[in-house]
Amino acid sequence: MPEMNDNKQLQDAVSCGIRLLGMRAHGRSELSSKLRKKGYVSTTVDAAIARLESLGLVDDRAFAAGWVESLSKRRPEGKAKARMRLLQKGIPEELTEEALREYDSPAMCCAAAEKKMRSLTGTPETKRKKLETFLRNRGFDWESIKQAVAQATGGRGLDEFDRSDGSQESD
Repeated sequence: MPEMNDNKQLQDAVSCGIRLLGMRAHGRSELSSKLRKKGYVSTTVDAAIARLESLGLVDDRAFAAGWVESLSKRRPEGKAKARMRLLQKGIPEELTEEALREYDSPAMCCAAAEKKMRSLTGTPETKRKKLETFLRNRGFDWESIKQAVAQATGGRGLDEFDRSDGSQESD
């Protein structure tokens, strides 16, 4: 009889996993964590994840690649921040690096700057500072920010300014 109960638990866990995957893609670790939070024991979760992987429904490589593609379209951020977020989602380091190999952080920074610039108000200097802060909060590196701000502001770049305090850089 316990075998029947284990089989039912496995079927329930697989069904729950399919429902979760129907809402959005998940990596292996993230899905395992959610199933455990739903009360399934580790052995049942491991078996359910293995079953979902065998069906092609759980694939960390595909999840990471899709997540990076989606990120670049909806909410671009710096490569280091994107890397950290994938690792937090439980994607193994080698798959994270593979997914981010083609990620063009400077281009993503320029795209984010162009989009944000349309909604900014105030003086040109105020817009520049707001844009810089926005891009810094998105995790872009300083060189990408300088390039993106120069492009978005029509050539009025940040070369004469030091990061966010507005003081001039010294040579």
